Amino acid sequence: MDTADIIAALRGFPVPTLAEAAPAACDLSPDIRPLVPNTPVVGTAFTVRCPPGDNTAVTRAVGEAQPGDVIVIDTGGGSRTAVWGDTASTACQIKSVVGCVTNGRARDIDEISALGFPVYAIGLSLRGSTKGQRGETNVPIAIGDVLIHPGDFVCGGPDGVLVIPRDQAEAVLAKATKERGEELTRAQRLKDGVPLSEILATSGNK
Repeated sequence: MDTADIIAALRGFPVPTLAEAAPAACDLSPDIRPLVPNTPVVGTAFTVRCPPGDNTAVTRAVGEAQPGDVIVIDTGGGSRTAVWGDTASTACQIKSVVGCVTNGRARDIDEISALGFPVYAIGLSLRGSTKGQRGETNVPIAIGDVLIHPGDFVCGGPDGVLVIPRDQAEAVLAKATKERGEELTRAQRLKDGVPLSEILATSGNK
């Protein structure tokens, strides 16, 4: 499958279903949440590593990222500053970059919400970042215990964010298809009056 086909297929599944089918340690920290409701995102990772408190590399990434990319930013964690805002969101939307995921913070939430641009972060901050430290773009990064390579598939939804290694995407899709079928079967059995305890006893307690 080519990239476009994989992205289209991934969009057909809830992110928790994909997580059940993915290898261990592919889900980002639950502290990274969608800042704008109802803004799911699926795309390819364009990675950024910033020194704490500086977002110079983010500005560069906005210029370098391609349509269909999700900009994924490792800030080193723990910073009070916002590495993302409405200007970056607007620039990305214009060039069809489809979202931002970061273990840092964002600001300008009203403007970002008006755009409907998907931003997943640990929270908000009024404080802007410094400029001048180069950082790195399009290199392997780690957010928590999840290693992210450029081109990996990023899937975000209301429950959080999953990163699927590019070389495992087709296997995850195959497992997710089976998993989704089992989920729908369980739901139908509940509607048919089968007790939950009986369903769980035969379905691995999912």
